[in-house]
Amino acid sequence: MNTRTVPQGNPPVAPPRFDRKFIEDHQLIERYLEDKLPFKGARDLENWCRAHPEYLNELNLSERAHTSLKLLEASGQPQDLREPQPPWWKTIYLPIGLGVVTFLSLVAFWALFGKYELLRGELDDSRTLMARGSLVQPATKRSVYLTPDRAQGIDKARIIVNRNAPQLMDVHVDLNYTNKLAQFRLIVDKQDQGRALILENLLKDSNGELRMTLNSTGLSMGVYTVRIEALPNRGSPIAMGWLILDVR
Repeated sequence: MNTRTVPQGNPPVAPPRFDRKFIEDHQLIERYLEDKLPFKGARDLENWCRAHPEYLNELNLSERAHTSLKLLEASGQPQDLREPQPPWWKTIYLPIGLGVVTFLSLVAFWALFGKYELLRGELDDSRTLMARGSLVQPATKRSVYLTPDRAQGIDKARIIVNRNAPQLMDVHVDLNYTNKLAQFRLIVDKQDQGRALILENLLKDSNGELRMTLNSTGLSMGVYTVRIEALPNRGSPIAMGWLILDVR
């Protein structure tokens, strides 16, 4: 029994998925234009049309699109084919606006800072004026004679100063008991506040007195303790007397 031998050749090749017949049978172009194709199917169709541009030319898509636009325009539904406008927060005007706002904020900040510094300077001047007192031209003059206390805390040697009555006071402090010591300094402390004044290198006159001229408006109200120290040629200063300035 004879058997026929079937010649063997290459196995049949499966047709590619996309070809004209497949596209037309499945109406892929119409479904693409209607946005009904899935994402992968739409990408595959685009790739195929990119490789076969003559197929789109045969379909006359450009003429059909132009005619469709004319028809839409005639029906009162013109289509805007311009690029869609980006939202306002993605435009260049946003950084420009932010830059302008930042600049104006900096200008306002420096203006307020300058005003703050000016007011602070005025406040410091007012505080200094309150601490030192405001000098007023004295209307009268009087002389004050006193001997300082020999020890601290006695508080008998006292000068009462009235700021409400501007007066030039010629103060005579008797230092005859200091013998040959001739050079002194005065240290003035305001109670509960601290150091107010230091007068250096004061000399006794021929009467053994330390003389000072005081404007009654030159100090702010309060109680001041005055310490008198002798300055010998050698050695440390020596405390020689104390007195009180009571400014009212």
